Amino acid sequence: MKRIYSSLFFFFLMCNIPAFGQSASFLGLWPDAATLAMGGTGTVATTGAFSLYNNTAATVLSDTKGALGASYTLWQTGRTNHLAALSGFSMLGQKNAISLGFRSYLHPVSELSNPEGNVTDTYKPLEFSVDLGYAYKIAENFSAGATLHYIRSQMGPEHAGNAFAADLGLLYKPGFLSIGLTAKNLGTKINYGYGAYHLPAHIELGTGAHMALGDKHAVHAVLQGGYLLATGGFTAGAGLEYLYGKVVAVRLGGHYGNPEKGIPSYVSAGLGFCLGGVSLQGTWLLGLHNSLLTNSFTIGLGWAF
Repeated sequence: MKRIYSSLFFFFLMCNIPAFGQSASFLGLWPDAATLAMGGTGTVATTGAFSLYNNTAATVLSDTKGALGASYTLWQTGRTNHLAALSGFSMLGQKNAISLGFRSYLHPVSELSNPEGNVTDTYKPLEFSVDLGYAYKIAENFSAGATLHYIRSQMGPEHAGNAFAADLGLLYKPGFLSIGLTAKNLGTKINYGYGAYHLPAHIELGTGAHMALGDKHAVHAVLQGGYLLATGGFTAGAGLEYLYGKVVAVRLGGHYGNPEKGIPSYVSAGLGFCLGGVSLQGTWLLGLHNSLLTNSFTIGLGWAF
């Protein structure tokens, strides 16, 4: 009988997950506050502790030897989802870099009910991934990277699945321009015992321009487009960043998605501070198209060395 209750719980829970036929949708989120603030434009994001989740190829083009970071996101405040992440990278010589990260996604508490509708227990679904990345500098301004993911999705007391996936990335930075291409979450399906679910695999292409405006002022503008392989949905993002003396960053962005495909749309704003290699970032979202993203926020702490 307990298995029946668990099966009913799993069925209704999966029906409420966006992106048809998909699971582990947290893999498509942005643990980097700076990237989220600029409309989710990670393919050409500035190198940092969370490059592992933006474009791993960026790590080997870094001006620093490495970076470490931690972030927390309150996602969809109406449902109280929590995303936490730890990430970092280190240069290995002049042409190699290695990255390591961990993400966990905690869903809201759900009630377990019997066939008569009586609540018998509660359960809090949890998903996580362990991530390992490598990047290689092909030329002075051109690099490639790959990331491997182990994914665990525990959606019910008796409904857990595992998957393996990979990300691939290219980054070209000639002068003040940057062009990035990524393919993410390419891997196996997750099977909970009642059929297999696709991972949120997608391809993204982005471009950016970084322009210095005197000794202390700079502007960074980015554009990005994407395509979800499993659902056929398109995405687009744009972001603008103003930097003052490499100490203060003000960011604005927008992300377009198709809500019928489970792709959120939002407007974002962020603020960042950096001093002595230590950075503090924050981002706030305004959801569009009746999205639950309004008042979602991310805070991040990082150290570049």
